Amino acid sequence: MMGVMIIVAVVLLILIVGIVINNQIIAKKNQVAQAFGSIEIYLKKRFDLIPNLVATLNKYLAHEKEILLKVTELRSQIEKATEPKAKIEASNELTKVMSGLNINVENYPDLKADTQFINLQFELSDIEDQISAARRAFNAAVTSYNNKIQMFPASIVASIRKDKAETLLEIPKAEQKEININQLLNN
Repeated sequence: MMGVMIIVAVVLLILIVGIVINNQIIAKKNQVAQAFGSIEIYLKKRFDLIPNLVATLNKYLAHEKEILLKVTELRSQIEKATEPKAKIEASNELTKVMSGLNINVENYPDLKADTQFINLQFELSDIEDQISAARRAFNAAVTSYNNKIQMFPASIVASIRKDKAETLLEIPKAEQKEININQLLNN
């Protein structure tokens, strides 16, 4: 009788530990999803800002239209992307194109003094900082989740649940520099 009670207690303890670990894995997975949602919010803010920037620049820079069209096209591609990795890759391409936007503000004194342009320039810089922070938060959430599902005893529950490690956002070395809009516009 005592042996049966011990076996039942051990099984019950294992079951409770399994449930707690399962809930922890779910919480970590939800943190990853929430962190990616934050990135999407900031990318959307940037995408919403781009048409205003393009419209403002169009008033002054008719010959830069090719680059502005590419920015608009990339913005559309990012909005259509459904997979997180595809969104990030398209976003990185947009960052690269925008960093290649070589505008000489000195030749456009009206643009340089345009308050709408100055405000857009500030907002874009601020959004880039927010995107960078959101990427760091996402990578922290992914690391925490991956650690949880790969460490014993949670790895047992994770394998039963068929959980897979998430991928960290990695920005190619060539694109890791922060965009300095002031520098771009004053070249």
